[in-house]
Amino acid sequence: MSYIKSYEYEGNVNPKMKNIPITSKNINDCDYGITFIDFGDLYNVTYKATSPNLLASFIKLEKRASYNKTLDFVDNTTNASSHLFYIIKGDCDIILNMNETFEVSCGSIFIAPYFNSINIMNKTDDDLLIYYINDSPLLNYLGSKASNRIFLPAIYSKEYLLSNLENLSNPNNNRKGILLSNEDTERIGTNTITPVLWALYNELPPHKKQRPHKHNSVALDLCISSKDPENIYTLLGDQIDEDGNIINPTKIYWREAEMFITPPGLWHSHHNDGDTYAYILPIQDAGILLYQRILGIILT
Repeated sequence: MSYIKSYEYEGNVNPKMKNIPITSKNINDCDYGITFIDFGDLYNVTYKATSPNLLASFIKLEKRASYNKTLDFVDNTTNASSHLFYIIKGDCDIILNMNETFEVSCGSIFIAPYFNSINIMNKTDDDLLIYYINDSPLLNYLGSKASNRIFLPAIYSKEYLLSNLENLSNPNNNRKGILLSNEDTERIGTNTITPVLWALYNELPPHKKQRPHKHNSVALDLCISSKDPENIYTLLGDQIDEDGNIINPTKIYWREAEMFITPPGLWHSHHNDGDTYAYILPIQDAGILLYQRILGIILT
């Protein structure tokens, strides 16, 4: 059988590919260690991938335990140019390459560029819970190996996040949220948390609806806080009506320490029908899509 192939243009220019699933995973349902949200089989690849460009996982450590990982091009799960850690519960030291130590506390975000090794040490007498995303699927798809740092490691403390959420948000806007950035991505012009990753720290006040929007990036949404999950949710669907409401939507409830996937191209809106505030952290591959000028975000 010949290796090379050819196809007629009009019948094959938009090949049928499997849809990215709407799905969710809660860290409280995970074992200790690292749990990957893996759909590599769906994408017909041999490496782990949550979306085509990103790999999401949960790290769960017992009291005073540690997680050690050296860059391994056999499993490829840390072959990445961008790493993001959100500390759901506990405090920890994150040590890169055996010589850079970062103290990261509950509610904070830590970003790291390429590293050879990482050691995460639980500093508390309770479980340490972390949401971890990297862009290893993108590099593995290209057959590339991460080798250069393209931004600096940085901590976005919970205090920094909440103070900027309050100071930067426009009360007249439909959404109360802040996009996280740094000097390296500002220089590029994407204003994202890394050149590949995009992060929004989003508050959903009581009795508030954040209108439908859509984009070409996949969102890996982590619910940070939701005290009334039966009344706080996201609606997703293919179409909206003339009033901007999503037609025949799928409903995803916001449950604390749970992530859910928002596939590309779907309209989605956020709803809080209760009396408490809720917070969500969507992580996307929108940094690279913005750089390529193809993010295609549409607001209603």
